[in-house]
Amino acid sequence: MTVREIVDDDWHRCFIALVPDAATRDALAAMPVGAAARRVGAEQLHMTLAFLGTVPPQQGARLAAQLATVVAPLAAQRAQPAQCWPSVARPRLVVVPFALGAELGEIEARVRGLVASLGLPVDEHRPFRPHITLARFARSARPAASAEPARRAPTRSDGTTAGIGLAPAGVPPDQVALPVILRFDTLTLYSSTLARHGARYRALASVAVPRA
Repeated sequence: MTVREIVDDDWHRCFIALVPDAATRDALAAMPVGAAARRVGAEQLHMTLAFLGTVPPQQGARLAAQLATVVAPLAAQRAQPAQCWPSVARPRLVVVPFALGAELGEIEARVRGLVASLGLPVDEHRPFRPHITLARFARSARPAASAEPARRAPTRSDGTTAGIGLAPAGVPPDQVALPVILRFDTLTLYSSTLARHGARYRALASVAVPRA
């Protein structure tokens, strides 16, 4: 486990996430996202398990020290085709989603259990929808008209559309998928800082994730 030197100012917009290995990050960073979207840097790609917000420094330090107690073996995960969330008509994110399998569900429950045991806040209004955000659209942007391919993919029951605006010309939207089996290297406690070009994440503590 690694824990860097932490100061009181580090405990804003905290969250706990799974971090992909280097090969997976490279593959994610190479996926097309459309000209109107702003990419998340490869070194910042992650799957959020719990968003905490501002954390009291003393409790946050205990959380960092106990992060290793909740890590669990995790097999390689198969990603679903990329999507625009919340919908292709009003996209805000380009994401790679995952099915909520038993292993992801268990590690998310362990993380939330630790957070609760320390009396820390957690955002209960965000149901766990396993995904990695590849890019974001500016609120002033109008990506749907410029990014949508000529052939519209079927809309899913949850309002999302697979791959809209992501596929190169001639590639069916539902074939825009991650070309590798995704592996996670670490479980990491982050803080984030809002900047002009998007949030920047700082790792406060990390523990290796064993492979199942």
